[in-house]
Parts: sequence; structure tokens; C-alpha cells
Amino acid sequence: MKKRVLIGLSLATPLAVNALNLQGSQTFTDKVNIPVTHDFETFENKITSGINITSGSNTVFEKNVSLNLSRDQLSEDDNFFISGIQGLISPTITAPSSTIFKQDLNIKMKSEDVYAIYLADKNSTVIINGKANLSVDSRYSDDDETIFVTGGKLVFNGETHIDNNFDAIYLAGEGTNIIFNGDSYINGNIESYGDALLEIKNKSIIKGDIWADYGGKVIMDLAAGSKIVGNVIAFDPSDDIDYSNQDTTGIIKMNLAKGSSWEIIGDYSYITELSGQGNITFTNFTRSNNFGELVIENLKGASTFNLRTDIATQQSDKIIISKSSDANRTVSAEGTHTINLINNGSAQTTGIEKLTLVEIDDNATNTAEFKTNHDVELGGYQYSLNKDGKDYVLTGKPITSSAMASAGFLNANYLMNYVETQTLLKRLGDMRTSGKFGDVWLRGFTGKLDSFSGGKLSKFDMSYHGFQFGADKQLSENSPLVIGAFVGQTYGNPDYKNGDGSLRSFNTGIYATYLDNSGFYIDSVVKYDRQKNHFKVKDTANNRIQGTGHSNGLGLSMELGQKFKINDFYIEPQTQISYSHQNGNSINASNGLKVKLGNYNSLIGRASALLGYEFNSDENSINIYAKTGIVREFDGDTYYKLNNHKESHSFKGNWWNNGVGINANFNQKHNIYLDLESSPGNKFDLLQVNGGYRYSF
Repeated sequence: MKKRVLIGLSLATPLAVNALNLQGSQTFTDKVNIPVTHDFETFENKITSGINITSGSNTVFEKNVSLNLSRDQLSEDDNFFISGIQGLISPTITAPSSTIFKQDLNIKMKSEDVYAIYLADKNSTVIINGKANLSVDSRYSDDDETIFVTGGKLVFNGETHIDNNFDAIYLAGEGTNIIFNGDSYINGNIESYGDALLEIKNKSIIKGDIWADYGGKVIMDLAAGSKIVGNVIAFDPSDDIDYSNQDTTGIIKMNLAKGSSWEIIGDYSYITELSGQGNITFTNFTRSNNFGELVIENLKGASTFNLRTDIATQQSDKIIISKSSDANRTVSAEGTHTINLINNGSAQTTGIEKLTLVEIDDNATNTAEFKTNHDVELGGYQYSLNKDGKDYVLTGKPITSSAMASAGFLNANYLMNYVETQTLLKRLGDMRTSGKFGDVWLRGFTGKLDSFSGGKLSKFDMSYHGFQFGADKQLSENSPLVIGAFVGQTYGNPDYKNGDGSLRSFNTGIYATYLDNSGFYIDSVVKYDRQKNHFKVKDTANNRIQGTGHSNGLGLSMELGQKFKINDFYIEPQTQISYSHQNGNSINASNGLKVKLGNYNSLIGRASALLGYEFNSDENSINIYAKTGIVREFDGDTYYKLNNHKESHSFKGNWWNNGVGINANFNQKHNIYLDLESSPGNKFDLLQVNGGYRYSF
């Protein structure tokens, strides 16, 4: 904004004629229309205003007034300005003047060095009670304000529209006052300079920067529906004029009612007082780092600030409670204010960053509280706003719901492998009642896994159900060796933080079982699986986030046991070793988060025993048993990456394996088996029901 030399403006009195010269007391009862009828390009017929207000005049316009003035070009001698309405200081008469427009006022100016309203007489008062439409189309210059007042009082009581492609309003000088009492729509910059006062009330839409310096004042009391788009600066840090020991600041007070907003479109704004319940947003910055600062001398009310962050580069929009060194005023912060932050899953974060969003001067009187509507998700980590001294700092918390769900695929796949690779008894029942030639069988299972404890991937739950179908054949009628194959599918329903998911696993494999008449057996299994995971969760802002992943795995298992009979009772020690390898995969979540899951090897050992009772007849038999044992994961170390930040993860741990079951054989052909199992552990707890049917040839 430019600065005017007040004394030079005050004494400027063009030698010109005017379309309408207001003198004395008069009332216009008809419409007044001053069109484009004057030749502004002829020096001899030079007209500088549509309406000229002279000192001591008292004029009332009872009907609409319209002025439409323009000129196409300027010659070298045309160094004068023209205005729609002007009021200048008279060299001879200094009496107060009053001009009242009871109805609408329409002023349209076009060319260079033009103004819609130009007032320089401190004794002049202009009041517009109707609707005002004021516009300046300055095609050749950015130096033409729509309203230019360096003396007097200008009051708009009705709806007002002011349009300028650069500067809309300039006012300067002690006693200068512009008041908008009705709704206003202002397109263009505003500057209050040198002890002038601008008051904007009710609903207002302003698109342009607002400046106040060297004692200039702008007081805005804005109703719901108001919107300001631009910078607001109560002092000019770029002014290179040396005013020793002078306060160069102005005063800008903005009260934003609930439902009103301010969009800051520059990298710096400075305001004397901000109050109310409005919404303040930083946007569209021109500075290369794309963030801005808002300095507030006095903060009140309950505002909402929409800030942007790049915590990885330690940059953000910032609220600063402080003042210029020129200002001789107190600094204070009070009220409860909300900071709204935008989740960004693509951010490259590590979870340990800290970022200051609110800085409060040590000398400020401070009772304010800042809070967020929700923790912000940046990358794979969640951050919360915490007080640090007087300041408010964003600090890391656990991983986000989408990160936990994506990385939780590791847990889901691991546990799915475990429930699919089970014991011989659960897969086929009591194989000692197998047929002479072979079997076909079908088993189903269902269960629930609870409270998976895995560091940052804790609180994982999953219900599941599945089936396997298989067939086998003895190598010969008297051979103790059976070989077979199976295929199956398992369906899981994982519960994640703030959401759920699905898991579908296809598995197929072959097995070989050796059954000795002494009660000894060896069972070996080779299995391939392909697993597809999907999740859908809500983030902290209640946005829906989704992700999908695929993974392939290969497993090997060997189990052996020996039955020792004591009459109809028996005890059977068992041991099993299971190895599996699961490939890694990548998940691209819908919020921009990229998660890479590492591959891993699992080596599970089991040592357990069965205590059972067998009832046998000529054609039928029933086997009832209870089992207990301990299971240990010896390997299972892996990792996951959240936008390239690596986190370690491990499945190592122990758990008990307990259960009861029954196996019934009818007519030496039909086998029905049922198994109930519970596995409490330091990683997870399992409850499972397993049942199957086998037909023996």
C-alpha cells in the first residue's frame, strides 16, 4: 500500500468544472443521472467530478443517484484526477457540509486517476442510506482507490458493494471516519493511515489485504456469513522511512461471529485484537515454503484455526501471541481455541518429531487454552497437541489406525498359518481307525484370537472359520504308510483400531503319515497358502481409509507321538516342529500411507501329552481324551516400514495348548471327531472348535 502526504492532498484544489456543484441548502426530489456526456479529453472542458461538495452546503437526494464517468486516454497535459463525488477543502469557507443520499447511489468510474468518492474536508459528512454500488476500473494504473478519504465522515447504512481491481478504500488523517453499518461487499485492498478510523459492521465479504499503520484504525465487528480473504497487517515491517521514537503500528480489531471466516493468503499477518468464534484458515501462500505466521497482540473468544503442517521438515503455519517492538501495548491471550489439523498419510515421519504450533510471548498475560478436534495423523504416526511452558507443541503418539491395520496383516497372516497347520488328531481324527486302503475327509473349524501383544501392533483380535477337504491312500494293504493331499480355505474377520477387515486364505498341501502297530506315529505335512487381506478403518478425523495386500507362504510340519495303553486308558506324549516362510508385501492405503511388510520365518515347537479313554466293540469305538502342552515360537522376527520408516516386530513367545476331544468310529468306516481347544499365551489367546468327518475304505 502507498502512503499519502496528507498536507498535499488537503490543499489540492483542481481548476476545473463539475457536472453538479452542491452549494447552500437544497433537496433533489427527482432521480439524478450523470452519464458519460462530458469530453474529459478536451482541456478547455475539463470536468473533475460528477458531484462536487462545497463547504457549508447541506444537500439531500431523495431519489436514486447514478454517475457513470469515463475517459479513454490521457494526454501529457491531463494530469488531473476525476471523481464521482468529491469534497475538497475550500480556501475561503470552512463551514461543515452535509450530503445525504436517501436512496441508492451508483457510481461507475473508468480510466486512469479516477475515484468513486474523494473527500478531503474534515468538516464534510456524507451519508448513504440506500444501497451503494461503487466501482473503479483503472485500466492503466493501480493507483486509483474506489474510496479515498483524507478528511470528513462517510457513512453507509445500507448494503454496499465496492469494487476495484487493486485498492478499494484508503483513509487517512485524524478525524477521518468511514462507517459501514449495513452489509458490505468489498473487492480490493484497504488501508487506514495516520489516525483515521474505519468501522465495518454486520455481514461483510472482503477480498483484499487490510492495512493499518501510524495510528490508523480498522474495527471490524462481523456477523455470521462474513468472509475475509487476504492479509491483515497492523504495521508495515517493510516501511523504510525513519520515524524515530514513533509507533508505526496501527490498530486492527476483528471480531468474527460464529459462522464467519478469515482466509489468510499471504505468509504474514499481524492483528491487534482477534475475538469471537470465527474460523481462520491459512491458504494459498506465495512464499516458497508455503506456510505462514499470524501474530496476535490480544486473543480472545473461541476461534478455530486451520493450520497446515509438514512435521518432517519442521515447518507449519504458526500462531504467535506477541507484538511489534514499536507498540506500547500489553499482550494477552485468553479463551479456549481450537486448532484443526489435516491428516496426511503420505508424510515421511518417524513418530519422534516435535513441532511448535503456538508461540506465546513470555511477557504475555496468558489464560488461553488451545486444543485440537482430533489427534493428527501424519504418515504412519499419530500426534497430539501438548502444552510446553506457554507454547503448544505437536508431539508423537502411537501409530495410526491405518498403519496398525496395514502392519496388522503380519499378525493376521501369522495366526492364520498357525490355525491351518494343526495336529494329526485335529486334521484327521484318530488315524489308527483308518481303513485298509484310504480315506476321504472333511473338517471345519472356527475360533477367536484375542489381545495380540506385539508392541505397537497390540490389541489385535480376529474371529475366523474355515474348512479343509482331503483324501489319502495307503501304499499297500499291509503298509503302515499313508499319503494324501488336501485343499482348503479359511476366512478371518480381524478387528483393528477404529475399524475391521477381512482375510481370505487359500491353502493346499500333501501329507504322509506313518502308523506303527506299536502305537508310534509320524505325520509330516507340506503346505502352500495364498492370503489376501483387506482393511477399512476410520482415522482421527473420521475419514474412511482402506488398504489391500497379498502374500504367499510355504509351510512344513513334522509331528510324532507314542501311545502307551493302560487297560482302556492311555497316555500319549507328542511333539511337533513346524516351519513356515511368509513372503512380504506392500500396502498402499487410500490416505497416501505406504506400508511395506517384511517376510519372515516361523519355527514353532510343541511338546504335549494326551490322556485318554478308549471304548472298543466289534464294529465301533470311541476315544475320549484331554490334552495339554506348551508351544513356543523360536523365530518370527520381522519388520514393517511406514513410509520407509522401519519398525521391528517379533512373534516370539510361549503359549499353553489345552483341550478336550472325542473320536467315534462306526462300522469301521465312519469317523466323526470333535476337538475343543484353548491356548492362553503371552502373545495371544486362542479359542477354537474343530470338527470333522472321515470315511475309510
